[in-house]
Amino acid sequence: MKKEFGKEIGEWSEIKLKCIHNYLGAYSNILSRAGYKEYYFIDGFASTGFCKSKQTSKTIRGSATLALTVNPPFSKYFFIELDDDKIKELENLRPLFPKLNFEIFQGDCNIEIVKVLQKIADNNPLLALLDPQAGDLYWDTIQKISKKNKAELLINFPFGMAINRYMPLEDGKDIDSEMREKLNKIFGVEVWEPIYRERKKGTITPSQAREKYLDIYLIGLKQLGFKYYTVKNLKNSKNVHIYYLIFATHHRKGLEKIKDNFVEGEPERETLFFKQDIINAVYNEFAGSQKISLDIVLEKMLTGKNIYRVQDFKDALIQLEKDKKLIRINPRPRCRSFNDTDLFKII
Repeated sequence: MKKEFGKEIGEWSEIKLKCIHNYLGAYSNILSRAGYKEYYFIDGFASTGFCKSKQTSKTIRGSATLALTVNPPFSKYFFIELDDDKIKELENLRPLFPKLNFEIFQGDCNIEIVKVLQKIADNNPLLALLDPQAGDLYWDTIQKISKKNKAELLINFPFGMAINRYMPLEDGKDIDSEMREKLNKIFGVEVWEPIYRERKKGTITPSQAREKYLDIYLIGLKQLGFKYYTVKNLKNSKNVHIYYLIFATHHRKGLEKIKDNFVEGEPERETLFFKQDIINAVYNEFAGSQKISLDIVLEKMLTGKNIYRVQDFKDALIQLEKDKKLIRINPRPRCRSFNDTDLFKII
């Protein structure tokens, strides 16, 4: 069967697809081993089953196809797509995956998501991939998904590629009513405007503004109950920011797994100071604490925009013990690492 593909994608999109695929496999394995009989995948902007690499001109799998190749498979897949031609290409996946249960919805994700969520019980786990081509993901959609108790999100926050285009900085230009309405839909409220005014005055740099926009988005996710989150800053071959990939969950174990994928390849991890930086961060946060554990450290420090994973925190605790700055309360014989419940104090 001929594999149709949509537009060409750059290296940064291939990195994003790799992150998505790795996590989908881990997610499915974790839930299967935990005994869940039903868990679901939603691709809110599914596009086509295949795409083309700008780097190699090879046909590669898009997010929908990658999800369908996960083993063990999800109980059911929901693909939402607006474009007629892309819908046809998604339909072409059925003969390739005849044993899998997936449903295709044509329309605006922000509208169709209601129909999809009605098919999923509140306590069934679901992973929603929300990867819009532009600023087409509205906050109201995220709010609706957040009402599911075991929802996890993978969100493309395309500030550099889309959202900033609604924010003119040229003299004599300002945000019109259409742009304002669009931005309010993206952020939920007008929290973006003070940052825009700062940027327009030139009192903050482009990168500072971008980080501020990201921060208010993350604060919004936390307010919706997604307490645990991490961010991957995806850049092109010239090291220029393209977009952020955000993972958000109600549960820390999901965050622990995704962190391994998100921090992979980050150049800051290869610097001479990386290990010492996390050691210092842990020590400064907990110095003087008389009864803590790895679980407490992770609860406090794992979430956020940092590039630390669980093993990094374990390594930091091991080094603090070697430096005689950490004392175990109930040491285990010949134990050199730390589990979630090992108690210790940092002096």
